[in-house]
Amino acid sequence: MSDYVLRMQGISKEFPGVKALDNIHLNLKKGEIHALIGENGAGKSTLIKVLAGIYRPDSGEIYINDEKVVIDDVASSKKLGISIIHQELSLAKNMTIAENIFLGSYPLKKGFAVDDKRMNEEAAKYLAMIGMEHFPPDRKVASLSIAQQQMVEICRSLAGENRILVLDEPTTSLIAEEVERLMEIMRTLKSKGVAIIFVSHKLNEIFEISDNITVLRDGQYVATEKTAEMTTDKLISMMVGREIQDIYPPHETNIQETFFEANHISSDRVHDVSFHLKKGEILGFYGLMGAGRSEIMRALLGIDKAQKGDVILDGRKIQINSPKDAMKEGIVLAPEDRRHEGLILKQTVDFNITLPILGELIKGIRMNRKKKDEILDTYAKRLRIKTSSYDNKVGNLSGGNQQKVVLAKWMATNPKILILDEPTKGIDVGAKQEIYKLVYEIVNMGVGVIFISSEMPEVINLCDRIYMVYEGKINGEISRDEISETAIMKYTIGGNENE
Repeated sequence: MSDYVLRMQGISKEFPGVKALDNIHLNLKKGEIHALIGENGAGKSTLIKVLAGIYRPDSGEIYINDEKVVIDDVASSKKLGISIIHQELSLAKNMTIAENIFLGSYPLKKGFAVDDKRMNEEAAKYLAMIGMEHFPPDRKVASLSIAQQQMVEICRSLAGENRILVLDEPTTSLIAEEVERLMEIMRTLKSKGVAIIFVSHKLNEIFEISDNITVLRDGQYVATEKTAEMTTDKLISMMVGREIQDIYPPHETNIQETFFEANHISSDRVHDVSFHLKKGEILGFYGLMGAGRSEIMRALLGIDKAQKGDVILDGRKIQINSPKDAMKEGIVLAPEDRRHEGLILKQTVDFNITLPILGELIKGIRMNRKKKDEILDTYAKRLRIKTSSYDNKVGNLSGGNQQKVVLAKWMATNPKILILDEPTKGIDVGAKQEIYKLVYEIVNMGVGVIFISSEMPEVINLCDRIYMVYEGKINGEISRDEISETAIMKYTIGGNENE
C-alpha cells in the first residue's frame, strides 16, 4: 500500500474549443500540505472541480487510499471524505452560523426535530478552534464579514471530519492576523493527518505553509517539487514559462496640477473624508480590511447614502447622487468583486465591454455595428484580452482576462477618472504584471487613476501618493519620496505623524 491518500493520474477535461486539462497528475500524502499553483487559466479550478464532482473527467483515474473511485457528483465526493472550500463562498446567509456548519447533517432529537441546543454547543467548539469563540452560534451569517464567513466555511469542513481538504484561494479576503490564524489551523489539521491541497497566488504563503508544490501551465502538468528546494524565481518561471523581471515595470512620472477634489464626504462608514487627485499621478488608497477604503468611493459615487461638501472636477462643482451621475462626469469604478458587480458572467465579452455605451451605439432600433466593432478592437487589443472570440462568455475567461474586460468596459466610456478597487485580487503574478503595465498606459492616456489595494508592495511600487485609511477616515498622506513600509503601517494602524 502506498503513502498516498489521493492520486489523480492522467486527468483530462475538454470544453468546446478549450482543453482545460491535459494529462494532469497530482499525488497527495496523509498529513501533507500540497500547494497547487499556476497562472489563471492553468487548470487549477477545473482540476479541483473534477475532485469535487462538479465535472467528470474525459479520461484519467482517481484513487483514494489506493482504491480506484468514480466521483460522479458532489455528494460522492463528500462521501469519500473530500471537502472543498471554493473562492466563491457557498453559505446560506439567511441561516445561523451553527445551521451552516451542520447544513445537511443537523443533530436531531426524538428522530425528527433539530436539537438546536446541541447544535449550538457543537458549533461553539468548532468556532473556538478557529479563534471565533466570541461569535454566538445563533448569529446570522449575513451579518458577518467576508473573512468571517470564510472561517465559517472552514468550521463546516472541520465538522465533517474530512480526510482531504481543498482550500481554493482561502486568504484572498483575510487580513494578516486572520491569515496567520488560518495557517495555524492548517498546521493543526496536518498534525492530525488531514491532507490539504492549498491553492494561492500569494507566493509568500506557499513558501511558508506547503510541503510540496505542483505547478500547472496552460492545462498541462509542469512538475512537482519539494517546497524547501524551490526558489521564487524558479517557481515563477515554471508558472509562466518564461523569466519575469521587474514585476513592477519602471515608469516616468509627469505629475501636474490638481484637477479633482472631493471634500467632507461622510456616510455610515465614512467620516469627513477629503482628498484630491492630480493629473498624471496614480493615487493610492491603502488600509486593512474593513478600514473603509471601498466605502469612501461608494459614498463618493452615490452607491451608499452620503453627505458631501464640494466635489470639484476640472475647476467646476459637480453633483454626484448616483453611479449614473458619476459616469456622465467621467468618473467610473472597477469594483473589487468583479465577478458579481463588475461583469455579467453569462454574457459575452462583446456584451460586457459595450454595455455602458449602448446608448451611443443604438440609434432608433439599429445598432451601429461598425462603431461597435471599432470599440471592441480598440480596447480588446489595447488591453490584450486573450479570447478566441468576442462571443465567448466572460465566465469562461481567466481571472486576469476578466479584469481586463472590466477595464475595457470602462475605458470605452472615455473616463476622466478610473477608480480601481483591488484590481489584482485573485490573479496570478504574470497577469498582475500585465495589469500594472495597463495602469501606466491608462495614466499616460490622460486618465486619472485611483488605486485601492490591501497589498502593500503594490501601493509602494505603483503609487505616486498614498492615503492611509483607518476606521473610515483618512489618517495620513504620504508622497512618493516619503513612501516606506514603516510609514504606511504607522498610519494604517491608527498612528499619527507625531508618533
